[in-house]
Amino acid sequence: MKAVVLAALLATAPLRPGSVPGQLAVRTAAFVLVEARTGQVLAQHNARLAWPPASTTKVLTALLVAESLDPDAVVTVSRRAASQRQGAGVGLRAGERRSVRDLFYAMLLASANDAAVALAEAAAGTVEAFVQRMNRRARELGALHTYFVNPHGLYHPLHRSTAYDLAVLARAALQNPRVAEAVATPEYLYPGEAGPRRLVNRNRLLFAYPGANGVKTGWIAESGPCLVASARRGDRTLIAVVLNSARVLEDASQLLDFGFDAYELRVLARPQRPMAETKLPGGRTLQATVAGELVWSVPRGSRVQLQPRWEAGLQPPVRAGQPVGRLDVVVDGQVQVRVPLVALNSVEVRPSAGDMLRWLWEFVRRR
Repeated sequence: MKAVVLAALLATAPLRPGSVPGQLAVRTAAFVLVEARTGQVLAQHNARLAWPPASTTKVLTALLVAESLDPDAVVTVSRRAASQRQGAGVGLRAGERRSVRDLFYAMLLASANDAAVALAEAAAGTVEAFVQRMNRRARELGALHTYFVNPHGLYHPLHRSTAYDLAVLARAALQNPRVAEAVATPEYLYPGEAGPRRLVNRNRLLFAYPGANGVKTGWIAESGPCLVASARRGDRTLIAVVLNSARVLEDASQLLDFGFDAYELRVLARPQRPMAETKLPGGRTLQATVAGELVWSVPRGSRVQLQPRWEAGLQPPVRAGQPVGRLDVVVDGQVQVRVPLVALNSVEVRPSAGDMLRWLWEFVRRR
């Protein structure tokens, strides 16, 4: 079969997922840079290294809370939450009543560990039940090297994640409007008996980097300074995770700069547009398209080919929408992604000359 690619060459550039680009001078235990829309890894170093995630744990806590609790619901603070005094907190008292919204912003902006415990209990009944839910959700999202023991990130030898997994969790969290709004908020007025208390977001990247819109800082002695950072420019959002860096803001900024400067987000294929065609037995033409929009982040300046791979033995009848093969995105000779191809048009079985003669004979005989 001779295949003709109808949308063939696009001006883009070579993807090297998993590489440490030479122009990056990021000195950290681990980092990863991810395109939020596609989930692509644009650059990484030790991205699968198990590491204490510290308060970046709260990214997943926030996602589950946002999915489980009404922001206007009222939480009665338990003794356990009130006794959580280690690390950052807002000084919750047992029996105190706080809105989910107030606790949510306290957890994400001020990194309040007592607020994280109160929210976990409100969402699942107990901290232990909430943590089980966290680990189950992490697996569902593809954060397969993550295991959490608590909702706040204080050190425990079994509490761990990776730079890549934290990017996966952040990508999911940013798709939730409540989480996305909170992590992009510079400050929040937290109600108190003596008047509102101003909570300033600990993520200083929000104040220093153009387009920064999240996500969460983290620090304990065992983890060193950590940051899950995100920024948006135009239609692109990038997520940079930096673990154990003495220059965490500078390193995150450098990664984000690299991603925005070196890559561009391209729409490579759209449904209902013919992407390839081939001749089937009998001489009939089959056109194929993609089932969904194909968006991919590509480095600037190199060549992308879209190459169809047809199913073996493909022949009529073929119905529109039927899977007929796959489309390979090839960048500088390397396959970067594969997506299904589906038939754009139906191709019926063409009757043979013998079939036509038999049909004509039956028609004449019945008259």
